[in-house]
Amino acid sequence: MARLFTYGKLNRTCTIPGNNALPGTYVVAYGIQYGAGAFNTTTLSMEPGEFVEIVTSTDKGYSVKRATASITEATAGIILRDVMGVRAIQEGLFEEYLPGVPMSFVPLSAPVGWSIVVPVVAGQSPAVGGVVYIGKGSGSSVLGGVYAAAQGGGSDTVALTNWKFSSVKYTPTSDASICAVVTRV
Repeated sequence: MARLFTYGKLNRTCTIPGNNALPGTYVVAYGIQYGAGAFNTTTLSMEPGEFVEIVTSTDKGYSVKRATASITEATAGIILRDVMGVRAIQEGLFEEYLPGVPMSFVPLSAPVGWSIVVPVVAGQSPAVGGVVYIGKGSGSSVLGGVYAAAQGGGSDTVALTNWKFSSVKYTPTSDASICAVVTRV
């Protein structure tokens, strides 16, 4: 699977708060204790801000995998940006969360109040308060990609009824990849 976000040089200018935040950054979190530890149980690397599927959960944490066509709001979560497993950010390169490396994770069923930066599929124009859709990889949708509108008549995406866009799109680096902030409502 292609990367959801490509890193350019980081912006070094002051802008509206949140408009330089990279994917996976949480900008608001009430009840931080609901963030959880997760492990990538596959052979594929994952990236911050990526929507992933829950394989299992125990009192020790979650096991997650890349999104599949069966992803639903009840079985999904977002990878948070933190220092566990991340070694470098350079222009054009981000060393992703490798298999077996722990990461911070928020299940989509988390309590109200989380606001997290996610990479958005190119060409999408999210509106504040708009519904968040996740691509199922069918038709023309990108598997695990974030959309501002249903794709393929709705069959190619999953609507997240408890998450809304709380920002418009922005580019936090010199690359053209775009982000937006989504909030659990």
